Amino acid sequence: MDSDDDDVEEVVEGPLDDDELPHGFCTVTYSSSDRFEGHFVHGEKNGKGKFFFFDGSTLEGFYVDDALQGQGVYTYEDGGVLHSTYMDGELNGPAQEFDPEGHLIFKGQYKDNIRCGICWIYYPDRGCVVGEVNEDGEMTGKAVAYVYPDGHTALYGSFVDGELIEARLATLTDQENGRPHFTVQPDSPVYSYDKSTSSCIAAHKTLVDPYESQRLVQSIRAV
Repeated sequence: MDSDDDDVEEVVEGPLDDDELPHGFCTVTYSSSDRFEGHFVHGEKNGKGKFFFFDGSTLEGFYVDDALQGQGVYTYEDGGVLHSTYMDGELNGPAQEFDPEGHLIFKGQYKDNIRCGICWIYYPDRGCVVGEVNEDGEMTGKAVAYVYPDGHTALYGSFVDGELIEARLATLTDQENGRPHFTVQPDSPVYSYDKSTSSCIAAHKTLVDPYESQRLVQSIRAV
């Protein structure tokens, strides 16, 4: 999400040094139509600055020797926002991503621009998938869980790219430094992704959704 502007034509508005390089607060427009507004020291970005990309997205942060360092805010063209940590212009460290309405949709870590470690991906119903992503940053593995919107009912097991393959009913018992801990019910049936077709709504018709059944019981008790 950083900009590689080496060897491209640029138009500079602002003060220049003796070598006619940007020096001070300048606006630089590149041949790609990307624009940068911020502080320069002898042609290198140093200090607070902001990129305005041709697609409408922006990237704001603090630059040291031409590279983004520390906290950065990337705003997508649709209004979604990624608050993240940069090291030498690369995503490295904790990050949180929000949709255009301000709802949290991702929480986790990055290493060299790829998601790593324990990550949380949130859905519009406020359920989420959580687990340790693989080397490609995908929610794939045998210790991943879907956590229902109540925040503790879960399906824990095998997922591929966030899609349930095989899991058992579990409870999210606690979180320690962002790492969740689950207790799997020993008598739980095995749940798997059951895709509807034109001729079959569900292959496992008698397998009750644990979250829906709990909500039904609560509704009956409230009557």
